[in-house]
Amino acid sequence: MISIKQFLAAGTDDRALTLVVRTLVRGIGQHSVVGDANDCSRFRERMQEISDAIVDGTSPEELLLHATSSLNALEDHNRRAALYHRLQYAELQNMVRMLTSTVGTVSVTSQTNVCILNEIEKNVEVASELDDVRVMKAKLSSCLTDIRKEAQRQQTETEEIIQELRRGLEQARKASEEKTNGQDMDVITRLPLRVEAEKALAESGRAGCQTYAAVMVLDSLQTVNARFGREAGDDVLAEFARMVQKNITPEDRLFRWGGPALVALLPRPASVERVRREFGRVMENKLERTIQTPSRSILIPISARWCLFPVMTAPRLNHQKIDNFSAGPRAQG
Repeated sequence: MISIKQFLAAGTDDRALTLVVRTLVRGIGQHSVVGDANDCSRFRERMQEISDAIVDGTSPEELLLHATSSLNALEDHNRRAALYHRLQYAELQNMVRMLTSTVGTVSVTSQTNVCILNEIEKNVEVASELDDVRVMKAKLSSCLTDIRKEAQRQQTETEEIIQELRRGLEQARKASEEKTNGQDMDVITRLPLRVEAEKALAESGRAGCQTYAAVMVLDSLQTVNARFGREAGDDVLAEFARMVQKNITPEDRLFRWGGPALVALLPRPASVERVRREFGRVMENKLERTIQTPSRSILIPISARWCLFPVMTAPRLNHQKIDNFSAGPRAQG
């Protein structure tokens, strides 16, 4: 290292030396390590003061003093900048530890991901090299991706459970609303159930008024349930019940007998042949229902086999006739 005295003794031009020292001082001020903004501002102001003090005619001794002041200021600034960076890095380490600890605690994730987060939390305290930080970043990125996927899967499952609970509550609500006037109502068709139909048959037999029982069975209902699900089958049955209810008179009464069978009680003074023709026109109504599948829409025709007979005085015989027809295919009429 050459001292300033040796440099001067070599006959160096004073003006050139002044320019060199001033240029170095300005460069130190402009290109110093960035730390705290206030510290940087004060350091650059100090370098500018020293630079302004170096003018043509400044003696070598004064140049040496200015150079020494510059080095002292640079040393002090670098010490403050290093402290600032250490504090900043420590705060970042604390943030990463808090994040990994909190994510591992609150997230519903696998034990493997929790272990990875714990490992990152420990390693971040001793990481000093850039490569170490990059390795931890890659591990953290992969771990967080797995956690996001797991969270999305569990969110989907939760939404499905909520929807199922809502459907159950809605069915319970309908059942509660429809259980009125002492009658048990069918949730699907909103019609009185078999127990009410048996009461009505007994009352008609005792009253002696001429009444006919029309029995309707949707044999295709089981196939629809098996192929498209019970919800689709319930929709088909409800649609058929609405069609029949719409086309019979207000004095007629429609019941859900059970399974795919409905029973209509028709008080009529007419002959059985005339009532059969009348009800046959109801059953001739073409009815279709569209069922949506994941791949396409399917149009399903809805039809039922049916029979008509006069209500007898003995309730047991009425029940037997309805059950026999419901159990297997028979000729219409």
